Amino acid sequence: MGKKILAIDDDKNLLSTLEDILSDEGYDVTTLDDPARTEEYIDNYKPDLMIIDIFMPGRTGFNLIEDFRDRGVYLDLPKIFLTCLDDDIERMTARACGVNIYMTKPFRPEELLEKVACILREQPQQG
Repeated sequence: MGKKILAIDDDKNLLSTLEDILSDEGYDVTTLDDPARTEEYIDNYKPDLMIIDIFMPGRTGFNLIEDFRDRGVYLDLPKIFLTCLDDDIERMTARACGVNIYMTKPFRPEELLEKVACILREQPQQG
């Protein structure tokens, strides 16, 4: 079984694309289109990496990460922001919040796979 990736985005088409790209490389991918259920999924699924959109209804990617940081949970869980916002201030804010990689949409699948592989190589094996 490959490393587990949780992808969170309100765009179901993008989630399907991410699942196809990542699962074709042997990753075990779970998608979530409702950010309010993120913690439940993390606790049950135990992902090795999260790919998160910033702009989602109800709870933004920044809200998720800030909530985790404020509560001291999931701090070591690597995070990639995959967003349409290409802004230096947002990039710096994401880095300060503990986001490992900031990528913009549209993205090249090869670049995403390269970044995912790099982050997961740096992570210790679970179990």
